[in-house]
Amino acid sequence: MPEDVSRIIQNLRTQLNPSQYEAVSTTEGPVLVIAGAGSGKTRVIEYRSLYLVQRDIDPESILLLTFTRRSAQEMIERASRNDPRCSKIDGGTFHSFASRVLRTYSNNLGLSNSFTIYDEGDAEEAIRRCCNKMGYDQDKEFPKKNELKNVFSLCINKEMDVGDAVLKTYVDYEDRLGEIRTVQKEYAEYKLRNNCVDYDDLLVYLRVVLGIDEVRQRLSSRYRYIMVDEFQDTNGVQADIVRLLSAKHKNLMVVGDDAQSIYGFRGANHMNILRFPGDFPGCKVIMLEENYRSTQSILDVGNAILNTMSHKFEKRLVSASGTIGEKPVVSRFDDVYEEASWVARKVQAFTKTGFPVREIAVLFRTAFTSMALQAELIKRGIRFKLFGGRKFYEMANVRDVISYLRLVANPADELAWHRVLLLLPGIGARTVERLLEMITHYTSLAEIIEKVFTPLCAGQKNSDVFVSFKKLLTAICLPSMVPSRQVDLAMEHYGPIMITKYKKEPQRVKELTMLGQMARRYTNLKDFLADVSVDPDKDTKDDGAEFLTLSTVHSAKGLEWGRVFLIGLVDGVFPSRRSFDDGDMEEEKRLLYVAVTRAKEELFLSFSIKKAANERSRAKLCRFLDTPRVQRTIETRAVKAPGKTGYGRTR
Repeated sequence: MPEDVSRIIQNLRTQLNPSQYEAVSTTEGPVLVIAGAGSGKTRVIEYRSLYLVQRDIDPESILLLTFTRRSAQEMIERASRNDPRCSKIDGGTFHSFASRVLRTYSNNLGLSNSFTIYDEGDAEEAIRRCCNKMGYDQDKEFPKKNELKNVFSLCINKEMDVGDAVLKTYVDYEDRLGEIRTVQKEYAEYKLRNNCVDYDDLLVYLRVVLGIDEVRQRLSSRYRYIMVDEFQDTNGVQADIVRLLSAKHKNLMVVGDDAQSIYGFRGANHMNILRFPGDFPGCKVIMLEENYRSTQSILDVGNAILNTMSHKFEKRLVSASGTIGEKPVVSRFDDVYEEASWVARKVQAFTKTGFPVREIAVLFRTAFTSMALQAELIKRGIRFKLFGGRKFYEMANVRDVISYLRLVANPADELAWHRVLLLLPGIGARTVERLLEMITHYTSLAEIIEKVFTPLCAGQKNSDVFVSFKKLLTAICLPSMVPSRQVDLAMEHYGPIMITKYKKEPQRVKELTMLGQMARRYTNLKDFLADVSVDPDKDTKDDGAEFLTLSTVHSAKGLEWGRVFLIGLVDGVFPSRRSFDDGDMEEEKRLLYVAVTRAKEELFLSFSIKKAANERSRAKLCRFLDTPRVQRTIETRAVKAPGKTGYGRTR
């Protein structure tokens, strides 16, 4: 072995733990690396790439498949710093690799090599054209183009029939199944006629051409060493592609963590990684259990959750630093507003001591869970960014209702008038412009009601619409009105409009219920509107300032923070109530494991016991935390809001 190669390999031994080095240096045959959270899987792929090239393996014969272009580039660039030859490794996403291969073998698919790849917008527009051709009106009771695209994509990624896909995603369209099948067929033919493919087609067509012996042999000969990152996130088509590519030489290393398989809703198949040893006889399984991220106390919670999983590889995460750290505490609150206030106060306390806000994150199961916290952060002027959902006050239905209230606070608010008037049934843009012109002549809401809307209630076209609207305006501008009552009245008027506008989105009702509950905390309308309108992130999106991260757990995967708050740990929220019926409880458990293992130094868990106003029973702690094994790794503490009797000491 040349001296310089020997030196680099010796350096690898000193920079890697024994399990990592075994994964790096095992180059022949199938290898499954089970990389626990924070165990350095990126380093393993980076150094294995370097190790292969140092062994005089042609870098162009090495293929690295990932789920993001950025991750592939990052690993190859790091390896190239030690050996420039590594830059020639063929790395990219499944889709980009498929695109390159299909340009060469498109004639086997009835396509020319100049085919166009549709992005999501293109695909939806093509589907819309197919619907129009078939005479299906998407403005009525027929699925929208994006809904149809979701169904067709699910059919491919989960390899299911369109009927099952519709039942899983849009059960309200079950009676339109025949038409949906017709559109699916027309869409497939449309793409072929126009020499186009969408993202899902890339994978399906790659599997097709790999099924041709000559093509498979040629590609297997070219790519003699294959690595796949995040293998637990592969779907059935991707798993088949990997199997076919490596069928000749079996020099395949896949890296992943079965306990972090959380994208089943996108088509990922948790069983792909569990079945790997059986699919590749003689496979070497290497466990990476040394964690370089978290304290042992945090890992103990993750290990306890891991031990309750039904289908898994046995492993136990151990802190590489040996730091024990503080035991995570579950804080119990009376309601979500106390929980939100507590989180905001803690964040402010941390930043006052110099702890960087960029190193703090608040995680949750769904963005809806964070709505009370968003309101509290805005009120306190704490800058945040939301990942994995829509900001509460930017939701169209919330903005609609708030616009009603803006008319009371400022009758000269033309944008609010414009938004509200366009909501009225049967009122078009021209009528709205005419009304706006009339409204500008008056300064008070009482005058506007009397001079503009009273005449419209006298037997004219749409008079019933204006009668209802005038009644609402007259009520909500009364001096005795408090914000909560004004919101309630606006919601009564807006309710039927919202049902028509968002009939396929029942969660919109919950969002407005939350708005009403928030309004109950105010006695002055202007204070309420000021808090819902002053977003500290609105005018500073690109100024480089630091921000607090608010994120769904799905969007937080692969990331880490010094201090992590995991809020809304209510059974039925986390795990989601839908998982009770769908049989996805194991994935929900894996999702909690991912959430817990994002924290490096401190982990704060919390939930509130008060349900919605119309529910009498008290909420319960997430069932995955309420087990003897997990309870031994955490503490539970009741926390009262400041000023309440029994206000508890918080950490």
